[in-house]
Amino acid sequence: RHDNKVHESLPLESLNYKVIAKKIATKWNMTSPRAAFLLEQQFYKFNDYNSTTDFLHFHHIPKTGGTSISDLLNQTLSDFIRYSGNGEQRTAILPGSKRSGSFSESEFYQLIGGKSAESINPNIDLHYLASYGHTRLRPIHGPNRTKLSKFFQEYSEMVKSRHNKTIRLRSLGMLREPMDLRASNHAMAMCALNGKVYNHNFRRSKKGLGPICTPEEGLNISSLIDEYVSQSLKRCNIGGKGNHKPLDRKEKQVCNPENRGKDVLHYCRSPSHLLESSMYNYGMRSMMKGLMGRFYANQEIGSLNYISLENIMVEEEGKFVPELVEDYTLIDLGGLDPTIQYTKYDIQQFKSHMNHESWQERLVQSSSESPTDVHLAEPDFLWFGITERMKESSCLLFHTLRTKPVKEVPHERVVKCSPTSWWTEEHRREVRRREPADYAVWRTANAIFDVRVLRMIHDLKENLNGENTSRSAK
Repeated sequence: RHDNKVHESLPLESLNYKVIAKKIATKWNMTSPRAAFLLEQQFYKFNDYNSTTDFLHFHHIPKTGGTSISDLLNQTLSDFIRYSGNGEQRTAILPGSKRSGSFSESEFYQLIGGKSAESINPNIDLHYLASYGHTRLRPIHGPNRTKLSKFFQEYSEMVKSRHNKTIRLRSLGMLREPMDLRASNHAMAMCALNGKVYNHNFRRSKKGLGPICTPEEGLNISSLIDEYVSQSLKRCNIGGKGNHKPLDRKEKQVCNPENRGKDVLHYCRSPSHLLESSMYNYGMRSMMKGLMGRFYANQEIGSLNYISLENIMVEEEGKFVPELVEDYTLIDLGGLDPTIQYTKYDIQQFKSHMNHESWQERLVQSSSESPTDVHLAEPDFLWFGITERMKESSCLLFHTLRTKPVKEVPHERVVKCSPTSWWTEEHRREVRRREPADYAVWRTANAIFDVRVLRMIHDLKENLNGENTSRSAK
Protein backbone atom coordinates (compact mmCIF):
# COMPACT_ATOMS: atom_id res chain seq x y z
CA ARG A 1 0.00 0.00 0.00
CA HIS A 2 3.02 2.28 0.10
CA ASP A 3 6.49 2.09 -1.38
CA ASN A 4 9.38 2.90 0.95
CA LYS A 5 11.76 2.94 -2.03
CA VAL A 6 10.59 6.48 -2.69
CA HIS A 7 13.16 7.51 -0.06
CA GLU A 8 15.96 6.02 -2.16
CA SER A 9 14.65 7.06 -5.57
CA LEU A 10 14.15 10.73 -4.70
CA PRO A 11 17.37 11.98 -3.05
CA LEU A 12 17.18 15.64 -2.03
CA GLU A 13 20.61 16.30 -3.45
CA SER A 14 19.63 15.48 -7.04
CA LEU A 15 16.05 16.72 -7.36
CA ASN A 16 14.49 20.01 -6.39
CA TYR A 17 11.68 20.13 -3.86
CA LYS A 18 9.03 21.01 -6.42
CA VAL A 19 9.78 17.89 -8.47
CA ILE A 20 9.81 15.64 -5.39
CA ALA A 21 6.50 17.07 -4.15
CA LYS A 22 4.86 16.41 -7.52
CA LYS A 23 6.09 12.82 -7.59
CA ILE A 24 4.85 12.15 -4.08
CA ALA A 25 1.44 13.73 -4.79
CA THR A 26 1.12 11.50 -7.85
CA LYS A 27 2.21 8.42 -5.91
CA TRP A 28 -0.60 8.91 -3.40
CA ASN A 29 -3.23 9.70 -6.08
CA MET A 30 -3.87 13.19 -4.78
CA THR A 31 -6.39 15.12 -6.84
CA SER A 32 -6.06 18.67 -5.51
CA PRO A 33 -4.31 21.10 -7.87
CA ARG A 34 -2.70 22.61 -4.75
CA ALA A 35 -1.33 19.31 -3.42
CA ALA A 36 2.19 19.57 -4.86
CA PHE A 37 2.56 23.20 -3.76
CA LEU A 38 1.43 22.45 -0.19
CA LEU A 39 3.59 19.33 -0.01
CA GLU A 40 6.58 21.36 -1.13
CA GLN A 41 6.16 23.63 1.90
CA GLN A 42 6.91 20.68 4.20
CA PHE A 43 10.54 20.85 3.03
CA TYR A 44 10.83 24.41 4.33
CA LYS A 45 8.98 23.85 7.59
CA PHE A 46 11.34 24.05 10.55
CA ASN A 47 11.12 22.04 13.76
CA ASP A 48 10.27 24.55 16.48
CA TYR A 49 9.73 22.13 19.37
CA ASN A 50 10.71 23.75 22.66
CA SER A 51 10.72 21.42 25.67
CA THR A 52 10.74 24.40 28.01
CA THR A 53 7.42 25.91 26.89
CA ASP A 54 5.66 23.29 24.75
CA PHE A 55 3.19 20.89 26.32
CA LEU A 56 2.24 17.93 24.14
CA HIS A 57 -1.05 16.07 24.15
CA PHE A 58 -1.24 12.79 22.28
CA HIS A 59 -4.81 12.04 21.26
CA HIS A 60 -4.77 8.25 21.01
CA ILE A 61 -7.43 7.18 18.51
CA PRO A 62 -8.24 3.58 19.53
CA LYS A 63 -6.70 0.73 17.51
CA THR A 64 -4.02 2.87 15.84
CA GLY A 65 -1.02 1.63 17.83
CA GLY A 66 -1.30 4.50 20.26
CA THR A 67 -0.49 2.42 23.34
CA SER A 68 2.98 1.80 21.92
CA ILE A 69 3.40 5.51 21.17
CA SER A 70 2.30 6.41 24.72
CA ASP A 71 4.98 4.09 26.09
CA LEU A 72 7.49 5.58 23.68
CA LEU A 73 6.68 9.12 24.86
CA ASN A 74 7.18 7.99 28.43
CA GLN A 75 10.63 6.67 27.54
CA THR A 76 11.88 9.37 25.17
CA LEU A 77 10.81 12.37 27.23
CA SER A 78 13.00 11.07 30.04
CA ASP A 79 15.78 13.07 28.39
CA PHE A 80 14.06 16.21 29.68
CA ILE A 81 13.10 14.92 33.12
CA ARG A 82 14.38 16.92 36.05
CA TYR A 83 14.98 15.57 39.52
CA SER A 84 13.23 16.54 42.71
CA GLY A 85 15.05 18.08 45.62
CA ASN A 86 15.78 14.70 47.19
CA GLY A 87 17.21 13.34 43.94
CA GLU A 88 14.16 11.26 43.08
CA GLN A 89 13.50 10.95 39.35
CA ARG A 90 10.04 12.11 38.25
CA THR A 91 7.90 11.29 35.28
CA ALA A 92 7.48 13.75 32.44
CA ILE A 93 3.94 12.48 31.77
CA LEU A 94 1.04 14.36 33.34
CA PRO A 95 -0.80 12.33 36.00
CA GLY A 96 -4.20 11.26 34.71
CA SER A 97 -2.79 10.14 31.36
CA LYS A 98 -3.91 6.69 30.22
CA ARG A 99 -2.02 4.40 27.83
CA SER A 100 -5.34 3.04 26.63
CA GLY A 101 -8.20 4.96 28.18
CA SER A 102 -9.63 8.41 28.75
CA PHE A 103 -7.62 11.10 30.51
CA SER A 104 -8.59 11.34 34.21
CA GLU A 105 -8.68 14.87 35.62
CA SER A 106 -9.61 13.60 39.10
CA GLU A 107 -6.56 11.34 39.12
CA PHE A 108 -4.35 14.33 38.32
CA TYR A 109 -5.72 16.36 41.24
CA GLN A 110 -5.57 13.38 43.58
CA LEU A 111 -1.94 12.63 42.79
CA ILE A 112 -0.81 16.21 43.25
CA GLY A 113 -2.62 16.58 46.57
CA GLY A 114 -5.90 18.33 45.92
CA LYS A 115 -9.38 18.08 44.49
CA SER A 116 -9.24 21.23 42.37
CA ALA A 117 -6.83 23.87 41.08
CA GLU A 118 -7.54 26.02 44.14
CA SER A 119 -6.87 23.36 46.75
CA ILE A 120 -3.49 21.94 45.71
CA ASN A 121 -0.21 22.83 47.35
CA PRO A 122 0.95 26.14 45.82
CA ASN A 123 4.58 25.03 46.03
CA ILE A 124 4.17 21.98 43.82
CA ASP A 125 6.51 21.93 40.84
CA LEU A 126 4.47 21.25 37.69
CA HIS A 127 7.32 19.86 35.61
CA TYR A 128 5.27 17.75 33.20
CA LEU A 129 5.89 17.78 29.46
CA ALA A 130 3.11 15.70 27.92
CA SER A 131 -0.17 13.82 28.37
CA TYR A 132 -1.93 11.09 26.47
CA GLY A 133 -5.22 9.22 26.30
CA HIS A 134 -8.22 8.49 24.12
CA THR A 135 -9.57 11.93 25.08
CA ARG A 136 -9.66 14.52 22.31
CA LEU A 137 -8.23 17.99 23.11
CA ARG A 138 -9.45 20.08 20.18
CA PRO A 139 -11.14 22.50 20.05
CA ILE A 140 -9.93 24.48 23.03
CA HIS A 141 -11.95 27.55 22.00
CA GLY A 142 -15.49 28.24 20.85
CA PRO A 143 -18.89 26.68 21.57
CA ASN A 144 -17.68 23.13 20.87
CA ARG A 145 -14.64 23.25 23.18
CA THR A 146 -13.89 19.94 24.84
CA LYS A 147 -14.03 19.11 28.52
CA LEU A 148 -10.32 18.34 28.42
CA SER A 149 -9.59 21.83 27.10
CA LYS A 150 -11.24 23.33 30.18
CA PHE A 151 -8.93 21.24 32.36
CA PHE A 152 -5.87 22.41 30.44
CA GLN A 153 -6.98 26.01 30.86
CA GLU A 154 -6.83 25.43 34.62
CA TYR A 155 -3.53 23.60 34.30
CA SER A 156 -2.01 26.41 32.21
CA GLU A 157 -3.06 28.94 34.84
CA MET A 158 -1.45 26.80 37.56
CA VAL A 159 1.82 26.63 35.59
CA LYS A 160 1.70 30.38 35.02
CA SER A 161 1.10 31.03 38.72
CA ARG A 162 3.81 28.69 39.99
CA HIS A 163 6.53 29.11 37.38
CA ASN A 164 5.67 32.38 35.62
CA LYS A 165 5.65 30.41 32.37
CA THR A 166 3.13 30.34 29.56
CA ILE A 167 2.82 26.89 28.03
CA ARG A 168 1.96 26.25 24.40
CA LEU A 169 -0.41 23.31 23.86
CA ARG A 170 0.55 21.18 20.86
CA SER A 171 -0.97 18.05 19.33
CA LEU A 172 0.41 14.62 18.53
CA GLY A 173 -1.68 12.18 16.51
CA MET A 174 -1.80 8.71 15.02
CA LEU A 175 -3.81 7.32 12.11
CA ARG A 176 -4.25 3.99 10.37
CA GLU A 177 -5.32 2.61 7.00
CA PRO A 178 -9.13 2.97 7.11
CA MET A 179 -10.13 -0.65 6.45
CA ASP A 180 -7.51 -1.96 8.86
CA LEU A 181 -8.79 0.48 11.49
CA ARG A 182 -12.33 -0.84 11.07
CA ALA A 183 -11.16 -4.44 11.11
CA SER A 184 -9.40 -3.89 14.44
CA ASN A 185 -12.35 -2.04 15.98
CA HIS A 186 -14.76 -4.70 14.76
CA ALA A 187 -12.62 -7.51 16.20
CA MET A 188 -11.82 -5.89 19.53
CA ALA A 189 -14.11 -3.05 20.58
CA MET A 190 -17.29 -4.16 18.85
CA CYS A 191 -17.27 -7.98 18.95
CA ALA A 192 -14.30 -9.18 21.04
CA LEU A 193 -13.34 -11.59 18.27
CA ASN A 194 -9.63 -11.71 19.04
CA GLY A 195 -10.21 -13.56 22.30
CA LYS A 196 -12.56 -16.00 20.61
CA VAL A 197 -10.01 -16.76 17.88
CA TYR A 198 -7.27 -17.16 20.48
CA ASN A 199 -9.36 -19.60 22.54
CA HIS A 200 -10.26 -21.56 19.39
CA ASN A 201 -6.59 -21.92 18.45
CA PHE A 202 -5.68 -22.82 22.03
CA ARG A 203 -8.13 -25.72 21.89
CA ARG A 204 -6.62 -26.75 18.56
CA SER A 205 -3.13 -26.74 20.06
CA LYS A 206 -4.32 -29.18 22.74
CA LYS A 207 -5.18 -31.54 19.90
CA GLY A 208 -1.79 -31.10 18.31
CA LEU A 209 -3.15 -28.82 15.57
CA GLY A 210 -1.63 -25.55 14.41
CA PRO A 211 -3.33 -22.15 14.57
CA ILE A 212 -5.63 -20.91 11.82
CA CYS A 213 -6.21 -17.23 11.08
CA THR A 214 -8.00 -17.01 7.72
CA PRO A 215 -11.17 -18.44 6.17
CA GLU A 216 -8.93 -20.18 3.64
CA GLU A 217 -7.30 -22.06 6.51
CA GLY A 218 -10.67 -23.04 7.91
CA LEU A 219 -11.37 -20.23 10.40
CA ASN A 220 -15.14 -19.71 10.70
CA ILE A 221 -15.93 -16.57 12.71
CA SER A 222 -19.66 -17.19 12.40
CA SER A 223 -19.38 -20.56 14.18
CA LEU A 224 -17.43 -18.89 16.99
CA ILE A 225 -20.29 -16.42 17.42
CA ASP A 226 -22.81 -19.29 17.51
CA GLU A 227 -20.73 -20.95 20.22
CA TYR A 228 -20.54 -17.71 22.22
CA VAL A 229 -24.31 -17.11 21.97
CA SER A 230 -25.03 -20.68 23.07
CA GLN A 231 -22.77 -20.34 26.11
CA SER A 232 -24.22 -16.90 26.94
CA LEU A 233 -27.79 -18.23 26.94
CA LYS A 234 -26.77 -20.84 29.50
CA ARG A 235 -25.47 -18.07 31.76
CA CYS A 236 -28.46 -15.74 31.52
CA ASN A 237 -29.98 -16.85 34.84
CA ILE A 238 -26.78 -17.48 36.79
CA GLY A 239 -24.48 -14.60 35.77
CA GLY A 240 -23.41 -12.61 38.82
CA LYS A 241 -24.96 -15.08 41.27
CA GLY A 242 -22.95 -17.07 43.76
CA ASN A 243 -19.48 -17.76 42.42
CA HIS A 244 -20.46 -17.02 38.82
CA LYS A 245 -18.87 -13.96 37.25
CA PRO A 246 -21.23 -11.18 36.15
CA LEU A 247 -22.55 -11.08 32.60
CA ASP A 248 -20.38 -9.03 30.26
CA ARG A 249 -21.76 -6.41 27.89
CA LYS A 250 -22.37 -8.80 25.01
CA GLU A 251 -23.89 -11.47 27.26
CA LYS A 252 -26.38 -8.92 28.57
CA GLN A 253 -27.26 -8.12 24.97
CA VAL A 254 -27.87 -11.81 24.21
CA CYS A 255 -29.81 -12.36 27.44
CA ASN A 256 -32.08 -9.35 27.02
CA PRO A 257 -35.63 -10.82 26.85
CA GLU A 258 -36.43 -8.53 23.92
CA ASN A 259 -33.60 -10.14 21.94
CA ARG A 260 -34.48 -13.78 22.59
CA GLY A 261 -34.71 -15.69 19.34
CA LYS A 262 -32.98 -12.92 17.41
CA ASP A 263 -29.54 -13.02 15.82
CA VAL A 264 -28.47 -10.01 17.88
CA LEU A 265 -24.75 -10.44 17.10
CA HIS A 266 -25.24 -10.90 13.36
CA TYR A 267 -22.87 -8.01 12.61
CA CYS A 268 -20.07 -9.92 14.36
CA ARG A 269 -20.28 -12.98 12.12
CA SER A 270 -17.98 -11.64 9.39
CA PRO A 271 -16.84 -8.42 7.74
CA SER A 272 -19.56 -8.91 5.13
CA HIS A 273 -22.22 -9.14 7.85
CA LEU A 274 -20.90 -5.93 9.39
CA LEU A 275 -20.92 -4.07 6.08
CA GLU A 276 -24.51 -5.18 5.45
CA SER A 277 -25.65 -4.23 8.96
CA SER A 278 -27.01 -0.93 10.23
CA MET A 279 -24.44 -1.32 13.04
CA TYR A 280 -21.81 -0.12 10.58
CA ASN A 281 -23.29 3.36 10.94
CA TYR A 282 -22.58 3.36 14.67
CA GLY A 283 -18.90 3.98 15.18
CA MET A 284 -17.61 2.91 11.78
CA ARG A 285 -18.43 5.95 9.65
CA SER A 286 -15.92 8.77 9.17
CA MET A 287 -13.55 7.42 11.82
CA MET A 288 -10.90 10.07 11.09
CA LYS A 289 -13.22 12.83 12.28
CA GLY A 290 -11.61 12.99 15.71
CA LEU A 291 -8.07 13.45 14.39
CA MET A 292 -8.19 17.15 13.45
CA GLY A 293 -11.72 17.82 14.66
CA ARG A 294 -12.96 18.48 11.12
CA PHE A 295 -12.35 17.19 7.61
CA TYR A 296 -12.31 20.37 5.55
CA ALA A 297 -12.08 24.12 5.94
CA ASN A 298 -15.77 24.98 5.70
CA GLN A 299 -16.53 23.31 9.04
CA GLU A 300 -16.08 24.43 12.62
CA ILE A 301 -13.67 22.27 14.62
CA GLY A 302 -15.62 20.03 16.95
CA SER A 303 -18.84 19.88 14.90
CA LEU A 304 -18.82 16.09 15.03
CA ASN A 305 -22.50 15.35 15.56
CA TYR A 306 -22.90 13.51 12.26
CA ILE A 307 -22.59 9.93 11.06
CA SER A 308 -21.14 10.41 7.59
CA LEU A 309 -18.91 13.29 6.49
CA GLU A 310 -19.75 12.50 2.86
CA ASN A 311 -23.47 13.12 3.47
CA ILE A 312 -22.74 16.40 5.25
CA MET A 313 -20.47 17.61 2.45
CA VAL A 314 -23.08 16.75 -0.17
CA GLU A 315 -25.60 18.86 1.77
CA GLU A 316 -23.18 21.79 2.15
CA GLU A 317 -21.18 21.66 -1.09
CA GLY A 318 -23.55 19.85 -3.42
CA LYS A 319 -21.21 16.87 -3.77
CA PHE A 320 -18.29 15.16 -2.06
CA VAL A 321 -15.07 17.01 -2.98
CA PRO A 322 -11.93 15.07 -1.98
CA GLU A 323 -9.74 18.04 -2.93
CA LEU A 324 -11.17 20.03 -0.02
CA VAL A 325 -10.23 17.26 2.42
CA GLU A 326 -6.74 16.95 0.92
CA ASP A 327 -6.05 20.68 1.08
CA TYR A 328 -7.15 21.05 4.67
CA THR A 329 -5.23 17.96 5.80
CA LEU A 330 -2.06 19.24 4.11
CA ILE A 331 -2.31 22.49 6.04
CA ASP A 332 -3.62 21.38 9.44
CA LEU A 333 -2.20 17.88 9.97
CA GLY A 334 0.87 19.09 8.09
CA GLY A 335 1.38 21.85 10.67
CA LEU A 336 1.76 24.57 8.03
CA ASP A 337 -0.33 27.18 9.83
CA PRO A 338 0.04 27.56 13.63
CA THR A 339 -2.77 30.14 13.79
CA ILE A 340 -5.68 27.86 12.81
CA GLN A 341 -8.79 28.61 14.85
CA TYR A 342 -11.96 26.60 15.47
CA THR A 343 -13.92 28.78 13.04
CA LYS A 344 -14.22 28.11 9.29
CA TYR A 345 -10.82 28.35 7.64
CA ASP A 346 -9.89 30.41 4.55
CA ILE A 347 -7.55 28.23 2.48
CA GLN A 348 -7.39 30.70 -0.41
CA GLN A 349 -6.10 33.44 1.88
CA PHE A 350 -3.53 31.06 3.33
CA LYS A 351 -2.22 30.12 -0.12
CA SER A 352 -2.07 33.74 -1.28
CA HIS A 353 0.44 34.77 1.39
CA MET A 354 2.31 31.48 1.62
CA ASN A 355 5.74 31.11 0.03
CA HIS A 356 8.77 29.20 1.20
CA GLU A 357 11.23 32.11 1.04
CA SER A 358 9.45 33.85 3.90
CA TRP A 359 8.25 30.77 5.81
CA GLN A 360 9.97 31.49 9.12
CA GLU A 361 9.47 35.26 8.78
CA ARG A 362 5.75 34.71 8.17
CA LEU A 363 5.39 32.76 11.41
CA VAL A 364 7.17 35.46 13.40
CA GLN A 365 5.23 38.20 11.65
CA SER A 366 1.85 36.56 12.20
CA SER A 367 2.64 36.09 15.90
CA SER A 368 3.62 39.74 16.38
CA GLU A 369 0.98 41.36 14.17
CA SER A 370 -1.98 39.18 15.12
CA PRO A 371 -1.70 38.45 18.83
CA THR A 372 -5.47 37.91 19.07
CA ASP A 373 -5.38 35.27 16.36
CA VAL A 374 -2.45 33.51 18.00
CA HIS A 375 -4.18 33.66 21.39
CA LEU A 376 -7.23 31.93 19.89
CA ALA A 377 -5.23 29.40 17.88
CA GLU A 378 -5.91 25.70 18.29
CA PRO A 379 -3.06 23.35 19.28
CA ASP A 380 -1.08 22.67 16.10
CA PHE A 381 0.23 19.26 15.05
CA LEU A 382 3.88 18.91 15.98
CA TRP A 383 4.00 15.24 14.93
CA PHE A 384 1.79 12.45 13.67
CA GLY A 385 2.49 8.79 12.99
CA ILE A 386 1.01 6.10 10.78
CA THR A 387 0.33 2.61 12.14
CA GLU A 388 1.55 0.78 9.03
CA ARG A 389 4.80 2.73 9.20
CA MET A 390 5.57 2.36 12.90
CA LYS A 391 9.36 2.23 12.61
CA GLU A 392 9.48 5.39 10.52
CA SER A 393 6.92 7.02 12.82
CA SER A 394 9.11 6.27 15.84
CA CYS A 395 12.21 7.67 14.11
CA LEU A 396 10.33 10.85 13.22
CA LEU A 397 9.19 11.18 16.82
CA PHE A 398 12.78 10.89 18.09
CA HIS A 399 13.89 13.41 15.47
CA THR A 400 11.08 15.87 16.25
CA LEU A 401 11.62 15.75 20.01
CA ARG A 402 15.42 15.74 19.55
CA THR A 403 15.76 12.72 21.80
CA LYS A 404 17.93 9.63 21.64
CA PRO A 405 16.24 6.58 20.04
CA VAL A 406 15.29 3.79 22.41
CA LYS A 407 16.89 0.37 21.92
CA GLU A 408 13.57 -1.28 21.11
CA VAL A 409 10.30 0.34 20.08
CA PRO A 410 7.40 -0.89 22.27
CA HIS A 411 4.86 -3.12 20.53
CA GLU A 412 1.69 -3.47 22.55
CA ARG A 413 -1.44 -5.46 21.76
CA VAL A 414 -0.07 -7.11 18.63
CA VAL A 415 -2.04 -10.33 18.14
CA LYS A 416 -0.84 -13.39 16.24
CA CYS A 417 -4.02 -13.61 14.18
CA SER A 418 -4.52 -10.07 12.91
CA PRO A 419 -8.17 -9.02 12.49
CA THR A 420 -7.35 -8.14 8.88
CA SER A 421 -6.75 -11.88 8.30
CA TRP A 422 -10.45 -12.45 7.70
CA TRP A 423 -11.03 -9.27 5.69
CA THR A 424 -10.48 -9.41 1.93
CA GLU A 425 -9.51 -6.96 -0.79
CA GLU A 426 -13.18 -6.90 -1.78
CA HIS A 427 -13.99 -5.66 1.72
CA ARG A 428 -11.24 -3.05 1.35
CA ARG A 429 -12.72 -1.83 -1.91
CA GLU A 430 -16.13 -1.53 -0.27
CA VAL A 431 -14.77 0.48 2.66
CA ARG A 432 -12.86 2.68 0.21
CA ARG A 433 -16.10 3.30 -1.69
CA ARG A 434 -18.01 4.19 1.48
CA GLU A 435 -15.31 6.24 3.19
CA PRO A 436 -13.62 8.52 0.62
CA ALA A 437 -13.01 11.20 3.28
CA ASP A 438 -11.11 8.85 5.59
CA TYR A 439 -9.06 7.60 2.66
CA ALA A 440 -8.37 11.17 1.52
CA VAL A 441 -6.97 11.98 4.98
CA TRP A 442 -4.93 8.76 5.05
CA ARG A 443 -3.47 9.23 1.54
CA THR A 444 -2.62 12.85 2.27
CA ALA A 445 -1.04 11.96 5.61
CA ASN A 446 1.18 9.40 3.87
CA ALA A 447 2.26 12.01 1.33
CA ILE A 448 3.21 14.44 4.11
CA PHE A 449 4.94 11.57 5.87
CA ASP A 450 7.05 10.76 2.78
CA VAL A 451 8.29 14.34 2.66
CA ARG A 452 9.09 14.38 6.37
CA VAL A 453 11.06 11.13 6.18
CA LEU A 454 13.06 12.49 3.26
CA ARG A 455 13.72 15.69 5.14
CA MET A 456 14.74 13.77 8.27
CA ILE A 457 17.19 11.61 6.30
CA HIS A 458 18.62 14.74 4.69
CA ASP A 459 19.00 16.46 8.07
CA LEU A 460 20.69 13.43 9.61
CA LYS A 461 23.13 13.16 6.71
CA GLU A 462 24.01 16.84 7.05
CA ASN A 463 24.57 16.43 10.79
CA LEU A 464 26.80 13.41 10.22
CA ASN A 465 28.76 15.22 7.52
CA GLY A 466 29.19 18.16 9.86
CA GLU A 467 30.48 15.92 12.63
CA ASN A 468 32.90 14.20 10.24
CA THR A 469 34.15 17.55 8.99
CA SER A 470 34.66 18.72 12.56
CA ARG A 471 36.63 15.59 13.44
CA SER A 472 38.78 16.00 10.32
CA ALA A 473 39.56 19.58 11.25
CA LYS A 474 40.83 18.44 14.62
